[in-house]
Amino acid sequence: MNKRLIFIITMLLGVFPVYALAGAGNNTAGDSSNNVQNVAIDESKNHEMIQTQIQNTGESGDLKGELDKELRNLEMLQMQLQILKDQELEEKKGTESKEKSSEKKAAEQKERKNVVIQPNENIILKKEMDPYDVPVFSINAKQVQVAEILKALSASCGKSIIVDENVDPEYLSSFINISIKKSPLQDILEAILGMRSLEYIPKEDAIFVTSLSQLNVDTASEYYKDKAAQIYQRAQIKYPNDKRIVKAYYELGNYYYDLGFNFLALQEYQIVAKKYMTSPFAKDAAFKTGSCYYRLNDPESAMRAYFQFVYGYPKDPLIAEAFIGIGDCLMMQGLYKKAKETYEKVLEENPEGEIAARVQLNIAKALTKMEEYREAIRALMMSRELYNSIQIGAEIEYLIGKCLFSLKEYQDSRTVLGNLLANGGEEKFIEDASFLLGECFYNEKYYVEAFQVFKRALETYPNSNWVPRGMYLQGKSLRAMNFYDSAIKTFQEGIHSKMHNEYVDKMSLEIGWCYFESNNYTRSYESFKDFIKKYPDSKSLIDGLVGLADSLFYEKKYEESVKAYINVLEKSAEKEIRAFAFERIGACYKSMGKLEQAIKAFRLELG
Repeated sequence: MNKRLIFIITMLLGVFPVYALAGAGNNTAGDSSNNVQNVAIDESKNHEMIQTQIQNTGESGDLKGELDKELRNLEMLQMQLQILKDQELEEKKGTESKEKSSEKKAAEQKERKNVVIQPNENIILKKEMDPYDVPVFSINAKQVQVAEILKALSASCGKSIIVDENVDPEYLSSFINISIKKSPLQDILEAILGMRSLEYIPKEDAIFVTSLSQLNVDTASEYYKDKAAQIYQRAQIKYPNDKRIVKAYYELGNYYYDLGFNFLALQEYQIVAKKYMTSPFAKDAAFKTGSCYYRLNDPESAMRAYFQFVYGYPKDPLIAEAFIGIGDCLMMQGLYKKAKETYEKVLEENPEGEIAARVQLNIAKALTKMEEYREAIRALMMSRELYNSIQIGAEIEYLIGKCLFSLKEYQDSRTVLGNLLANGGEEKFIEDASFLLGECFYNEKYYVEAFQVFKRALETYPNSNWVPRGMYLQGKSLRAMNFYDSAIKTFQEGIHSKMHNEYVDKMSLEIGWCYFESNNYTRSYESFKDFIKKYPDSKSLIDGLVGLADSLFYEKKYEESVKAYINVLEKSAEKEIRAFAFERIGACYKSMGKLEQAIKAFRLELG
């Protein structure tokens, strides 16, 4: 029994080396098929020998069970050997197919027109088109100056290569050896310039070469962002069918989104959300699609995108953000009440934390638009308790001050705005608070303080949208203090400012009143006449007509003054203005000794 067992084990051990040989049978392509066939024959003989041994043996059931187990192993080996054989056949077919494809591509490549540039015997530069119609370059240079290589590249790519004047000339005059085949221009530039610690910034029709030492931190950061975007763009061209290309679309979307190129970002995000719905980037891209539409002032499309996100990802943590976005779209459409209700629903689901604080702030903004300033202040106070951010805190304080201003509670508004300016915060709200504080002082008739606040605000924020109104109120403050010459100078500077100035007609009118109040009636008449001629559609036209008539009245040109006041009556239906005009007409006739006409005018004044 022992001799038989030893014989069977020996046979089994002989099989495993054969299997090992079959597993490593891919060493050479030509012998592989023969190896597999020989292994299969040997393995078949071994299988028959073992079956004969089993039939001849009369040993116990344990030994038979052990032999059955080994037979099953051999059957498994047979199956694996067959799989290997099939794989070899498939690989052989694939290799032949690839060879034919390569030959076809090579033939097509030869048909493409190549451009060869050889400025001297030490450098050869070849330009050709790859299968995706993208220009690639091959360069072979031995002991050639960097400057010469850049000239050759400039000639081949049709772009000017401009070197920063601060770059050390030794970098460009040094000799290098380089050999690169069929690579994009960017890769060749990176290889050549990288040897000398230089960088390049691609432009539309030029390439700017500099060193990182010449770039500040922000510029370098932007440069690398641009570089990353270019790499993603090249990836989209080179590998359009690769599943991993979704990241390129997503990151390009983020790149454009951060730059504010919302239409371009929208296109990238839409591709991710629609074409790659199962990717991990699809969700975020779908959400940002709504944000892009909102930034493009298309609230209806933004709302559709947000609702699609809500339906597609009902349990996502960004659901609250999506509903906030929907509320913002309603605000943009002027549907303040619906926006407020949307924000309140979000607040019910998120009563605490930063989302709650933001929603309270948005509710306050909706209430402000609805002119419910008391309710808005209460919402702002609740938002203040939830927020810890200094920047958001500045916005809250500014809005509280603005609501108090709208309620004409100027003293309380001054207190809030003054504290905001003392504590600092986001620049935008500090800027707005500076001008609004000056207006509080002006409305309270603290003209000196108003002038000082406006003066400082105008010096600090010369490009602010508040500048026209700030100059107008600064000039009015000077006029109220009887500093007429300074007021006229301020108004004239405001009129000739290059900024869009919706107060230019009012400033022109104010110049007339400054001359009038300084008893220079000739100049005031000319100023009012100029105002009427230049701004016939101004809302302040009646004031200009009255000023012109008054200037004639105080110059004692009564007949002309009467005509001017009659012109006021023809243009205005306002009761008080008409009564004033009749009173002045009566005074003119009285001064001219025409008492009958004067009495008629005074009676008309009395109604």
